[in-house]
Amino acid sequence: MKKLTPKQEKFCQLYVELGNASDAYRGSYDVKPDTKPETIHNKGYELSNKVELKGRIEEIRANLKKANKIDKQWIIDQHQEIIDWYKELKQLAKQEDISDKDKKRVYMLKDLIKGSDFRGSLDSITKMLGLNEPEKVKQDIKIEIIEKKRD
Repeated sequence: MKKLTPKQEKFCQLYVELGNASDAYRGSYDVKPDTKPETIHNKGYELSNKVELKGRIEEIRANLKKANKIDKQWIIDQHQEIIDWYKELKQLAKQEDISDKDKKRVYMLKDLIKGSDFRGSLDSITKMLGLNEPEKVKQDIKIEIIEKKRD
């Protein structure tokens, strides 16, 4: 891989950190205050799409994932834990005679999660697994061309 310039390396680092090509460009290159936002956007976009910079950006991301031990399965496991807590909370709420220990558990679980966390976790998992994509339906379409005779 071609060696990057210090500015290109800084751009890659900032792009991963900030998640925005324009901000990464501003932070790594000498941008004058009167530079048009469109120019900054275009320069950032061009840099983020250069093959050698794309490769470096992916390398930085992979190193971060490895260092933080975060991968798709870890994220799914975290969401599953929220879903499990929500299910437990619902079960405890259905009980008529609830012990003091279970009451404390209910309050703890309420503090840990909210209904929106549960729905957000389900949404995240379905997106990650591609379960939210519409089903593709094959349709056979016949087109008839009718020639109209000219008089």
